[in-house]
Amino acid sequence: MAAETAGLSPEEVEIFARGLYHLASVDGIAEREADLIAEFLRDTSSTLTLEDLKGTSFNPIEAAQALEASYLRRIFVKAAIALVKADGIFSDAERRALGEIADVFGLSNADFGDLEQQATRELIV
Repeated sequence: MAAETAGLSPEEVEIFARGLYHLASVDGIAEREADLIAEFLRDTSSTLTLEDLKGTSFNPIEAAQALEASYLRRIFVKAAIALVKADGIFSDAERRALGEIADVFGLSNADFGDLEQQATRELIV
């Protein structure tokens, strides 16, 4: 995730962090997921902590408004896919939550499939 986090505004970092935390918590936050979120926060020099994220909410519509550029939306979805797959389990609840975000972000099923393949390939390397 680190290579793609440069250049995000503090608001975008917060949206990413809240969204990643939300998705990780859909089926219980695995240690690997928590580690990746903490790494993201460190890599972006965010003052947020995992503890801070526990009391936050995530709204895909708000995220779409904050992440106006389609490339930011794609980076978020790709990072989110990598995150939820990091524990080796891609649950139906995670898939539904990601699908809702992808729909709000205006991603087609083909776009989502491409991002899923990219994220999966990067997890393997």
